[in-house]
Amino acid sequence: MLVLLGVSLAQGFSVNTPLGRAQGQIEDGAIAFYGLPYAEAERFRAPRPVLAWPKGVGQATVACPQTPGITEWFGGPIPPKREDCLALNIYLPLETPPPEGFPVMIFLHGGAFTSGAGAEPIYLGHRLAQEGVMVVAPNYRLGPLGFLALPALAQEDPKAVGNYGVLDVLEALRFVQRYARHFGGNPQNVTLFGESAGGMMVCTLLATPEAQGLFHRAIVQSGGCNYVRPLAEDFPLGEAWAKARGCDPKDLACLRALPLERLFPEEPTLEAMSRFLSRPSVFRTSPFKPHLSPLLPQDPREALRQGKARGIPLIAGANLEEVSFPALQGLLAPRGWEEAKGRLLASGLSQAQAEALLALYQKRYPNPQAAWGGLQTDLTLLCPSLQVARLQSPHAPTYAYLFTFRVPGLEGLGSFHGLDLAPLFGHLHTPPFLPLFLGAEAWEKAEALGKRMRRYWTSFAREGEPLGWPRWPLYREGYLLRLDTPVGLLPDFYGERCGPLEALGLL
Repeated sequence: MLVLLGVSLAQGFSVNTPLGRAQGQIEDGAIAFYGLPYAEAERFRAPRPVLAWPKGVGQATVACPQTPGITEWFGGPIPPKREDCLALNIYLPLETPPPEGFPVMIFLHGGAFTSGAGAEPIYLGHRLAQEGVMVVAPNYRLGPLGFLALPALAQEDPKAVGNYGVLDVLEALRFVQRYARHFGGNPQNVTLFGESAGGMMVCTLLATPEAQGLFHRAIVQSGGCNYVRPLAEDFPLGEAWAKARGCDPKDLACLRALPLERLFPEEPTLEAMSRFLSRPSVFRTSPFKPHLSPLLPQDPREALRQGKARGIPLIAGANLEEVSFPALQGLLAPRGWEEAKGRLLASGLSQAQAEALLALYQKRYPNPQAAWGGLQTDLTLLCPSLQVARLQSPHAPTYAYLFTFRVPGLEGLGSFHGLDLAPLFGHLHTPPFLPLFLGAEAWEKAEALGKRMRRYWTSFAREGEPLGWPRWPLYREGYLLRLDTPVGLLPDFYGERCGPLEALGLL
């Protein structure tokens, strides 16, 4: 009988753990386990590690309650949503693990901290697992369930308030430390990687004292360290949110009894999508994010600057046209400079910041529409992501990239936010990516880029250095890797492009 890491083919790929037996399945060249509970939590309370699994666990996916986000807007499926959602997927290579165990890669999904799931089909980890790593994809609580800040909640639990989602990810990291070896993984070689809000969560955890020792390498894709909010600043917003749902902000029993549809009211999809695409920097004002608290006592940027994540190798980067959408600027961008200024003020910038920013981008771009796309890309995602590399580079081996790939035949969409996920995970024919890669040229080029990206990402997880051709220089050498077909190198442009944003206090 063939046995892989204690998984018997004759027994249907079951793994025995102290929590119980997990049922897996072979598919797409890997072994997959779906919906493994890692913690349990009551509403607005810290999670607790799960003590036992129900019989037959490992074959059903789940998502946390949420408002529709980018995946759903563009036709991608989300698993069934339920409040008992703290579960994760595991993907393993179809091979016997090495003596030390497979390197572990834990992926944190994006979705603005209000949507998404580790079990979204575009994040299935089979292709990465085929490179000889164990992939783990957890859910974490979203929106108010994950990040509500209220004085009453602070009195109840000052460590957990506003950071329930962060505590969820910490519990998932501890689960990996306890049980990775039962699946053939090496808990002493864990890479934490995430995209968008997931990348922001990675940066948050680099600065979280309780996360020290729970992961050993990090990858930030289109994220940043500047999306952590002060608790006191969000208390009035949390109180207004509670009152809007008919509860006194001090009445936690009322809030805990509300039906989910009151917590996550449906919005018109087209209206919500248009609002985000035209004003992405408004995301800065959302209170549903990690918060400074006893759990996270210091701004992550300052923590990295002081070397608090010393010794943790890092990859960080972003996409060239995160939210520019060149072909759609006529629909999404402001019609003139005054309208652009109004939008910036609505996103939380001061009058002086908005005016200085517009003056800067007026010099760089020929018209308000092009300037708006470049400004929003730099301000919201590109510069914050490269700033992570800049802060960590003195303290650990650090690598930076710029993803510039455009889909052949659809170049007008640009290298937009999230496009890097398609080649990395390799699900080119999965919604919402499916319409982009129906053409042979688009599929072939994205597939070739994906093979290179997976090699860089998994060798980094294995060795602490992204291996491939061309050689990926350390960030301190003054170069970024250009992820495209072909792959190449770019001089570091941070000082010219992002330095002025730092000087304005926007990074």
